[in-house]
Amino acid sequence: MRCLHSMEYKLVFLGMFVNQVFSIMNSIEQKQQRIVIQLGIVQQLMGTRMQQLIKPLGVSSSEFALLNHFSHQPTRSWTISELAKVMEMNQPGITKVVANLIEKGALVATQDKTDKRKRHLTITGQGLQLGRDSMARLAPDIGACFADWQEQELDQLLATSAKLMEWLDNHRLPTK
Repeated sequence: MRCLHSMEYKLVFLGMFVNQVFSIMNSIEQKQQRIVIQLGIVQQLMGTRMQQLIKPLGVSSSEFALLNHFSHQPTRSWTISELAKVMEMNQPGITKVVANLIEKGALVATQDKTDKRKRHLTITGQGLQLGRDSMARLAPDIGACFADWQEQELDQLLATSAKLMEWLDNHRLPTK
């Protein structure tokens, strides 16, 4: 009889241990899901603020994103297909954004020498200035947002978001 009680005790203990493991796993999954939800909310809130702040410049959030993309390598040219892939937009959508920026003088298109259907896009000085002007409109709000943060907190957020950004960049879903 004593052996049975000992076995029951072990089973109860094992059951509690398994429940605790599942609770920890569930807790990690819940935290991961909560992070994704919070990032979505942050994206929505920041996107709305950004759009309101750069609207007086006549720049949409998609145009700002594209100007920002071009500004990292201002001498590089891009095709619509390359931009669609890297910006994760469909070709009609990116074509519309590009057309708006060409009309504003922010981008210039040159025809490919061998394939007349292909255009190479580069940012102009005016486009670089429009990107700088947009960032200047955002700067006071960005400063206010992080005014109470310590430098260590900023460094930690930069490192963590860079890690997430790298994973997402390296694991893009195939486009349709």
